[in-house]
Amino acid sequence: MHSGLLDEDAAFAPRSRDRWRFAEFRSVVDSFKQALAWGETLERSQDGQDPSRERREAARTAGERGGEIAPEIAFLVGQGVGPGPLLQAMRAAERCAVSADAALLGEGLLPEEAYFRALARRLRVPYFSGELAIADDIDPASAIASGIAPLAPNGLGLRAVVAPRGDSIRFLIDAAAAGHALGGFAVSSPQRLSALVRAKTGARVAEAAACGLERRDSSLSAHSGLSWGQVACIAALAIAAATLALAAPGALRPAVSIPLWLIFAAWIVIRNLAVAAAFAPPAFAPLADQDLPVYSVVAALYREAGMVKKLIRALDAIDYPRAKLDIKLVVERRDGDTLAAIAALGLPARYDVIVAPAGKPSTKPRALNVALPALRGDFVVVYDAEDEPDPDQLRLAAAHFVGDPGLDCLQARLTIGNVRDSWISKMFAIEYAALFDLVDPGLAALGLPIALGGTSNHFRARTLRRVGGWDAWNVTEDADIGVRLAREGARVGSLCSDTLEEAPNDLGAWFRQRIRWQKGWMQTLIVHSRHPVRVVRALGPARALAAVALIGGSVLGGLFGPALFVEALWRAFRGDLAGASAWSVSGDVAIYALMATGLMAIFIPALAATRRRGMAGVGGALASLPLYCALISVASWAALVDLTIRPFHWAKTEHGRAGAAAGAGVGAPGRRRADAVPGE
Repeated sequence: MHSGLLDEDAAFAPRSRDRWRFAEFRSVVDSFKQALAWGETLERSQDGQDPSRERREAARTAGERGGEIAPEIAFLVGQGVGPGPLLQAMRAAERCAVSADAALLGEGLLPEEAYFRALARRLRVPYFSGELAIADDIDPASAIASGIAPLAPNGLGLRAVVAPRGDSIRFLIDAAAAGHALGGFAVSSPQRLSALVRAKTGARVAEAAACGLERRDSSLSAHSGLSWGQVACIAALAIAAATLALAAPGALRPAVSIPLWLIFAAWIVIRNLAVAAAFAPPAFAPLADQDLPVYSVVAALYREAGMVKKLIRALDAIDYPRAKLDIKLVVERRDGDTLAAIAALGLPARYDVIVAPAGKPSTKPRALNVALPALRGDFVVVYDAEDEPDPDQLRLAAAHFVGDPGLDCLQARLTIGNVRDSWISKMFAIEYAALFDLVDPGLAALGLPIALGGTSNHFRARTLRRVGGWDAWNVTEDADIGVRLAREGARVGSLCSDTLEEAPNDLGAWFRQRIRWQKGWMQTLIVHSRHPVRVVRALGPARALAAVALIGGSVLGGLFGPALFVEALWRAFRGDLAGASAWSVSGDVAIYALMATGLMAIFIPALAATRRRGMAGVGGALASLPLYCALISVASWAALVDLTIRPFHWAKTEHGRAGAAAGAGVGAPGRRRADAVPGE
């Protein structure tokens, strides 16, 4: 093993005029590509064959050539690695149509660090561990994505550090075998290079993660709060209400109530339409391993040391070719306990631990944005620390994306494993069952905007980048990106696959989480009401109305719905209706009708979803839905206060507190397998 650069200085002594050099820092990528192209042209002129095609077919044909080991791993035989892991890697490469090095590392047959140190020895170039400085003007996103980073001027004449993969590795090995002197660069592992680049450019990485969306379009970020136009509108409404209260007090109540009634009515209608449209989405033929794309999995972890082993067990249980998994665990730099818990597991190379640099805001979406430039997959899924996705979830999602090229995002069903822990966990499970089994699939079927759930969102990577990633300043980034996807013309579908989650099992934990959720929905309403004309043009009148009804109805319903209902009931019980005007009586009747239909719009989907899921012992909880709605109203007012005094504060949900009933897998209450399609 080489400990650093200095023990390889001799490898960079001038040897021949065939030496390849990287001329300029800013042209490292182009120089490397030119070297690859030059090498392939030379090989083609020698034997008339296209070596790039041969390389792509190498994994597929290894078995037919009598078990030949591909050059990108064959050199390991001379460095103490036995043939067993190499042949196993070749079989995986052939089955999955990936390069042999990807199979070797993805299957965990050799640590990534050991492989790239061995590669450096084979190429007779130094292994880079950070001894020399990376160039100051580096673009971190480009360097991480390309695996090539320019170095600052140094006494060794090194221009760049490279972390090659696949064809690039084979080209370098072929060149070394042909006697070409490789100079001007050092080799590093992809994960080490990415970590060193982020460490070098931490402030820029943090700024891009926090403000990338805001730089693209400040009106799409919650960072700026209310716009001047929104402030002026609120002030005008307040002045009008005060004037009306002084000039015509009797007209104030209907002036306030009528707009709220209309929004509540639209929310009820759209929710009922969604439930009626909630049929199973079309099924697509499964893909063979060789046809599956690379899939990125991202989990942002903060203070989750106790959940790390459980998460890794769940991710290792996913039925997907390991060589095609790109798993990113994003951890805050200050979270030493979680980092230590991950390090103790000795994870294989398909796991990449990304340390998010210090910065504000301290939110999950900022952490996800830190990982975004490093994602290698065609598709991306977000999971939380406590998640247990169905093993076939990624295969199902990949089949949907490949079978429906116009599909940009999928929302899997979220289910609760600790239903029996408490009354609040039962209510949470009922709420999730109705939302993810009926409401969201129905909205997707109708082509209406969907406020995504916080986990098990599957994206096309190019679409996720096109819409700007996540808003780091929105504490419900899932709801926001769902609306933004709709505004950008992206299509969202539902996925008949479950992810088991843990619900808060005490009122305090639920209340803190719900405050954050309601605050985030308020942020989302603010963001997407800044330019109403632009929203209507992007969505069309019907879909814009649906977005206003779903987001606005949830926010305003939480704030004012129960209060209006209680006030109307109080007036009726006191006998005020007897002497009231016809307008006042009709207004009260409208409130009663809206509240009754609203409760039915909540109760009926909840009843239907719990029956479909076979959730036993929740009948009493269903009867207490009005109380649950009242608690949401209290949380909404607390969220309004929180939005005013600390708008970007992220109330952390503590995981790992579920009782013995949790984590029972398939048999857990409410757990349904992916092949059990709602409605069948």
